[in-house]
Amino acid sequence: MPRPRARIDPAALADAFAADGIHGTSAAAVARAVGVAKPTLYVHGTTKDALFLLAVESEVERVLDRLQAARTRSDGRSARERATAAVLALLDHAADRPHGRRLLAATAHHAGSSVAPAVAAALTRLPDRLTADLQRDLHQDGLDAELAPFLARGLYGAALAVGEARPSERNPARLRLARAVAAMVPEPPGAAAADWPSA
Repeated sequence: MPRPRARIDPAALADAFAADGIHGTSAAAVARAVGVAKPTLYVHGTTKDALFLLAVESEVERVLDRLQAARTRSDGRSARERATAAVLALLDHAADRPHGRRLLAATAHHAGSSVAPAVAAALTRLPDRLTADLQRDLHQDGLDAELAPFLARGLYGAALAVGEARPSERNPARLRLARAVAAMVPEPPGAAAADWPSA
């Protein structure tokens, strides 16, 4: 009877690469971090580069899932309120997955591997998702939707910076931080100050 294939946990894989990236992390260190024998990493021709791409893509998917949940919770709100919810989702990811945040914000960025273009494309999905959401939200608020790409990159960059400065922030201060970041998104004409979302 053949042995069952060991499954590699993508979150553990992302954690393994987070500190030193693709070039600074040995295959032996990755194997230890994910709890498998080194040969298991390479079953069916998988390379360290492919494992790194898997780590980045799985972390991007985790963030996209959080952004979707925030979008669902903030349905019917203004663009600024929805931006606040998105920033909170990014901050929550940073608090819950500090190694994942480091991977996406710092160590995934490189140019010297066979998967560098695919990694860059995966990383671009996050600000692109924020852009698409903001375009709809700004349009619904009667605001200039052409601002969305600039606002999205600003929101994403600011959320990454706040997540780095306060990686385990999980208290009411995170709402103030998220609102401060989202304040770059204009309010619709005549909007009253919002008290949503709650901490």
